[in-house]
Amino acid sequence: MKRNREIDKLNDLFVRYLLGKNGNENMLEDMVNAALSDFNFEEVKDLEIIDPYNLSENIDLKESIIDIKAKTKDNQTVIIEIQLCGNMDFVKRIFYYISKNIVNELKEGEDYKKLPRIISINLLNFNLDFGDEGKPHRCFKLIDTKNHGIDLDFIQMHIIEAKRFIEIIEKSTLNELKKNRLLTWMKFFTSKNLKAIEKELMEANPIMTKVIEEYKRFTSDDKLMRAYDARDAFLLGQKMMLSREREEGKAEGIKEGKAEGIKEGIKKGRLAEQISMATAMKKENIDIETIKRITGLTIKEIEKL
Repeated sequence: MKRNREIDKLNDLFVRYLLGKNGNENMLEDMVNAALSDFNFEEVKDLEIIDPYNLSENIDLKESIIDIKAKTKDNQTVIIEIQLCGNMDFVKRIFYYISKNIVNELKEGEDYKKLPRIISINLLNFNLDFGDEGKPHRCFKLIDTKNHGIDLDFIQMHIIEAKRFIEIIEKSTLNELKKNRLLTWMKFFTSKNLKAIEKELMEANPIMTKVIEEYKRFTSDDKLMRAYDARDAFLLGQKMMLSREREEGKAEGIKEGKAEGIKEGIKKGRLAEQISMATAMKKENIDIETIKRITGLTIKEIEKL
């Protein structure tokens, strides 16, 4: 089996393939329980993946409702989201997805006892600002504001900021990795040279043997890698657009002294995003019809790049 180049393991297409595919329930369960055990919460078992990964349904995906969703036999719902760029508004998005899942699980007139407990795990490749020193893994629950020892265990909102784990991982010993499975997962997701740490990961957490096998299978499959490249180009453009919207929209808004400046900045940012995506995809020899479909540019515009 050939081994392709190193990829961004937090690319949501890859994570859906790794944790949301039928047959990979044990990997999903290990990752979820790694997050739960980090707070000494009760672990889940017998996860059933809802809407399993399917390449044909994911290849042209620009936005996803939920990256991975699973249920347990004792009426718990696990939802996993991967986000590569954003700001504090993403917390509102998490809350929206949790609320939507609660509502969708109960039909009008049904007993409230059927409502599932929601465990939301969010993998972020950017840092949020909560006004403190910053923590790599947070969990929010409904608590009594006067007595934090009392909570309503209806939801768990886990926020895992990958970048904050990097320094911790670099200092972690093998024994520390063995004691904290979440560290092994974050070391895998943030690694730039997986080959150099394969043995350490597999010794620290046995499930990593299968995780690494799936990674190698993904990176050696031409069709999967073409889908990855297209998705990676879109995500890169999205990140650039977010940054450009902030800079150009703000600059134009100040210059004009009105909302039109912000709108113009956003417009320019979107065009730059489309061009950036198309350029990156052309370099990867992705066919022009796919580039047109994903970026929204015309064939003539793409050919000029």
